Amino acid sequence: MTIRFWQLKLITFYSMLMFINTLAYADEISGQQQVFDKANRLYASEQDATEVLPINVEILSLKNLSEHDRLTAQVKLLAFQELGLVLNHAEQYILHLIRANIANIPGQEYKVINWLNKAIKLEAFIAKKQLDEPLFASAYLTLANVYHSQGEEKKAFDSKEQYISKYFAHLEQQKSLRIKRLNAKYDIEKRDEENELLSQNNKIKQYALEHAESERNQQNRNIAIFIAAAIVLFLLLLRQFKIHKALIVLAKTDSLTQLPNRRSFFGNGHIYMEQALRDDKELSVLMLDIDHFKSINDEFGHDIGDQLICHIAALAGETMRSRDFLARIGGEEFAAILPDANIEQARAIAERMREKIQDECYQAKYKHTPISVSIGLASIKVVNDNFDSLLHAADMAMYQAKANGRNQVCSYCTEKKEKAD
Repeated sequence: MTIRFWQLKLITFYSMLMFINTLAYADEISGQQQVFDKANRLYASEQDATEVLPINVEILSLKNLSEHDRLTAQVKLLAFQELGLVLNHAEQYILHLIRANIANIPGQEYKVINWLNKAIKLEAFIAKKQLDEPLFASAYLTLANVYHSQGEEKKAFDSKEQYISKYFAHLEQQKSLRIKRLNAKYDIEKRDEENELLSQNNKIKQYALEHAESERNQQNRNIAIFIAAAIVLFLLLLRQFKIHKALIVLAKTDSLTQLPNRRSFFGNGHIYMEQALRDDKELSVLMLDIDHFKSINDEFGHDIGDQLICHIAALAGETMRSRDFLARIGGEEFAAILPDANIEQARAIAERMREKIQDECYQAKYKHTPISVSIGLASIKVVNDNFDSLLHAADMAMYQAKANGRNQVCSYCTEKKEKAD
């Protein structure tokens, strides 16, 4: 009875799949244009190419679903078409992308290309700034992948180039928008300052007119003017001091991670080393580099790469002692000064840092990509010529860690002993 029950269950499930695929195929062959043709007739007037068209939230949800669950997306697409809604060109564009995602299986590449080309034909009716958004530009990336799988590298390259062009155009658009907001904010502040200065000038004129009425009143008003001018001057000086202080902080801070930058690191490094040599104390330097970072950047994009750099900066900072000095000195490179730490203590800190980054980056699920770092160490007891030499020794140890297979810690003193042997 159990075997027969499971046989019936499998036959029922297979029949449902065949029914759904038959509906989808019939819709694609004979009725795939029904909803779109109806929308085209009702939406016959061409949109203004500068107008950003609204997009139904159900279409956006269906787009996200089609990227992860094609079968469910196909069923929901059929139900959505039954509603007979009037769609604008942007929504038609997204529905073509959904159909391309649903058809994106081995052996169906021609269907994917067909739907994507239909989507691209609608670009004349959609504003460029909307087309440059990742939601729309992803059509070219999908097209590039399909061409690449078919071995048509020239078409794949051209599609990828189109995607990259739209991606950078979108970034420029966002940048321009931020600049406009900053300019508007600056104009408001400038207008407030001008109004304040105008108010001060009106007061001065009022004081001058009152001087003609009475010498005593004029003296009182002169005192008031002097106090007001002193307050204004003090406020201006205070504001200038705050601006100057903020600029100094920005000059020494990495804008992405908010850690000290390369300039600040070297400036403090020489001071730390001079103090350690003068007081005959321990000092170690740590160099950290993210393994295979270029591959991660190329595969997932610069946004994910920047998020990873910030995440690793935070994890590394958590393993630092309060007196240690951690900085970002390059793209994916970090360095730290460890006062009063010999090479064994520095290795213990580095191992904790390496393990914490490996474990927590894996838990963060960077698309199931293992994240690791290579760390090099150098001690003032081995290299004490100057801070640049000490940092160079740590850098050599870091490259030794990469040469040994990455995701490990190497110290310069160990490297020297091995070479001597």
